[in-house]
Amino acid sequence: MRKLMMLMLGIALVLVSAPVAQAQLADAINLTNEAVQVLDDWPSLGKRYTVDLDKTAGADFRNQKKAAGLLQDALSKARSGNASKMAIFKLEEAVVRAPIGLHKDARLMAMGALFYLCKDNGGQPAETCNKVPRFGSYTSP
Repeated sequence: MRKLMMLMLGIALVLVSAPVAQAQLADAINLTNEAVQVLDDWPSLGKRYTVDLDKTAGADFRNQKKAAGLLQDALSKARSGNASKMAIFKLEEAVVRAPIGLHKDARLMAMGALFYLCKDNGGQPAETCNKVPRFGSYTSP
């Protein structure tokens, strides 16, 4: 009887923790996507770009610090949401690279983490995961 109770308790914990883990992964996906957008460079479209002094691009240190904070939050959410080892590895690499001025490396690592996070969460949220790179070059949404 005691074994049956323990088994039922274990199953109940698994069922209760599954939606929480998916919510944590969805938060990690959204934070990582926001960090990728923050780290993007100005769109040049093959022309000269007039600089708006009120806006910043990925190479700006303020953006890199903001992205580092977003990626750190995404990393903690991914760990608590039981993300795959590759997703956590990519996020850790992005967290290391973002604040030290390697914004393109951090962006590429974050995009890789986004791929694995979306894979872990079953492609949800769809509006973000449909734009994640599968291979080759990638432009941020």
